[in-house]
Amino acid sequence: MPHTANSWQEPEGKYTIYISSISWHTGIVVPVEIFPEYIWPERHNYSDAAYLEIGWGDADFFTDESFNPWYALKAVFWPTSSALQINPIYGKVEAFYPNTNLARIEISEEQLHKLRNYLLDEFDLTEDGKVILVTAGPANSYFYKGSSSYYFPKNSNVWVAKALKESGFSLHPIWYQTTGKVVRKAGEFGELILEKD
Repeated sequence: MPHTANSWQEPEGKYTIYISSISWHTGIVVPVEIFPEYIWPERHNYSDAAYLEIGWGDADFFTDESFNPWYALKAVFWPTSSALQINPIYGKVEAFYPNTNLARIEISEEQLHKLRNYLLDEFDLTEDGKVILVTAGPANSYFYKGSSSYYFPKNSNVWVAKALKESGFSLHPIWYQTTGKVVRKAGEFGELILEKD
């Protein structure tokens, strides 16, 4: 079933999200229960994970394991389709990122609800509300079809900054073109807990 505002029961209390560096991309790390289980394909069961790391980017460039200059050029100069990478985190989030930048933010029930809706809207869903697989990624991750277009200057870092804005934080996403700027700004909303030398 497609998601609606009434198909999810808001949890109580405060919730923790993280903003992370994934190479030159920025990721947002959210509690696994933010998403309804029915959106995932049967073989992609994330129920045992504690958190999901989510990245977003150009569907061709982001999913290609090598560096393809044509994909990079195309992503800069033309609007292209997007993909979201989901990487499950089964243990402590801080231990998952031994050598990168990481910020931790506490958010309210209302902010979590807004973030959940923003993220769900970024997936291209089937008529029965399931995500659409693009390809397998590194480690245990998978790429799924995105609903929005990738175009310069809307890159993965701006996309995460927009997720923060949609959650209720005050910032102008277009100013945050690099992962370092996004993570440091997220640290102002919470705390910067890991910083790569």
